[in-house]
This record gives sequence, structure tokens and C-alpha cells, in this order.
Amino acid sequence: MRLTQLTKAAAVAGALVAPLAVAAPATHASTGAASSAYGIAASGLVSLPPVSAVASFGRPARDSVAELPANPLLRASVLSAAAAPGHARASVADLRSRKLGLSAHLITARCENGVGSSNLVKVVLGGRPLDATASPNTALNVGLDSLGAASVVLNKQGRDVHGRLTVTAVEVTVALAPGRTQTISIASATCGPVSGPAEAAPVPTPVPGDLPVTG
Repeated sequence: MRLTQLTKAAAVAGALVAPLAVAAPATHASTGAASSAYGIAASGLVSLPPVSAVASFGRPARDSVAELPANPLLRASVLSAAAAPGHARASVADLRSRKLGLSAHLITARCENGVGSSNLVKVVLGGRPLDATASPNTALNVGLDSLGAASVVLNKQGRDVHGRLTVTAVEVTVALAPGRTQTISIASATCGPVSGPAEAAPVPTPVPGDLPVTG
């Protein structure tokens, strides 16, 4: 049994291929901020610190990235994030991963005054279309051809000790071997309730470009 598990892990590692890590951006999305957001993050054999990450410390913040840093697992053409007191949102467009059998026209997450929502447009994983407007914390098991079953949470929501809500539109976890997993978090927004008028998060500015999408 252990030999089978190790063989599976080695096969998966070979399929994902180096480089296994991508340089981290200067700041992460949520540390110490009232509101924050990011497009994609991944941990495991392939590591991606939060991409298109923003944090609001009282003033609106936004960021758009034309494509993901080079990695062997995922491709996306535009990632956008915006945050302001009481508001945050993130979106990922034209996402592809052949290794996971994942394709998505658009994935978005929104947090407004401590209330979260997500929306999926033409999202397919392992040949299975995913619900466009899933209820919070919808859990699924999806079979992936060469990687086994993936645990998926749609519209994942949870609060921290300060009452701030984090909503992640899609989280995919694949078990590679005992104690070894690959996790991908797509479109995540964090905010808390505010008292009195709050300035809305700025609309993310798309980055123009006509980029080929492969993966």
C-alpha cells in the first residue's frame, strides 16, 4: 500500500514538473488589514503566494495582473482585486489547467459589509460543470483522471476572531499522498461590517492584452 501511495505521489510530482515555487509578492492580502482580496493562491507541490493581492488600511486599494507568474499548473489571463473599508472583491478570468481538467470563463468573490457571495461563469472541473451561485460552503468530491478525487468547496466562507468574513469562490484540494496535498484558492475577498457610510471598493481596472491561454 505504501509503495502504491509513494508511486502515485511521484507520478503526480512528475506531472506537475518544476518550477515548484513562484516568488512571493511584496505583500500578502490580509495581514493586519480591515479589507483585502486576491486572485489566486496555491500551496503544495506548486506554490503560488496570493497573486493580484491588495489590502485596505482605510483607503481604497486595487490591483490587476495580466497573467499568472509562470508555473506548471495554472494559466489565467486577467486577475483583479479591490478593497476598501467594508468592501472587497476579486476576479479571475480565462483560467485553465489541463492537469486538473479545470476551465473557467470568470470566477468572482465579493464581500460587502461583512456579507459574502461568489459567482462562477462557465466553470468546469474534471468534466463536471460547477454551480454558478452555490450556497456558502458547498462541498463536493470531483474525480480527476490521473490525480484521483479532489475535494472542492464552493463559496467558502468563514469569520476570524475580529468578525471579518473571508469568502473564497473556489477552493480545490487534491490528496497526493498521506500528509501531502495540493490546494488552490481562487478569488478571495475579506471584509468586516462597518458602522456608518463606507467607501465602496474601487472597480478593478482590467489589464488590456491578448494573451494565449494554455495549461
